[in-house]
Amino acid sequence: MPRRRRSRRRGPRGTSVRVTSTRGSGSSKTTSYRTGGLSITGVSPTGRVVRSPNLIIRANVRDYGGALSREGIRLYVDGAEKSRVRYDPASGNLTYYVGRTLFPGTHEVRIEAESDAPDRRGRTGSSASRRWTFTVVRR
Repeated sequence: MPRRRRSRRRGPRGTSVRVTSTRGSGSSKTTSYRTGGLSITGVSPTGRVVRSPNLIIRANVRDYGGALSREGIRLYVDGAEKSRVRYDPASGNLTYYVGRTLFPGTHEVRIEAESDAPDRRGRTGSSASRRWTFTVVRR
């Protein structure tokens, strides 16, 4: 019969569980899954982008086990908070249409998300943040 070992790690993205099954002295298999918390992934743009008035900033902001709403998300471009951010809680998709041509150079985006709703384990106060840069270049 396989032995199972569980370990829990709580980090900036919430709680994840790793389960390792071992059969005798043979091979083992480890599976990880998330049980709660916030994550911010799939950010764009990154790297170098051509100067354009149609730039859209995107990210996937997921609340595993909680109830994150648009009011719990803040997006900053070059230090200035933006208010026309669109967020779909069902898919986690966040978009912001810049609406103007950014000057050539490096630009910083920061997303901060905070959920006060309790997760499946009754914990409250999940938060996550993500910061990245991209460089606007002329053609």
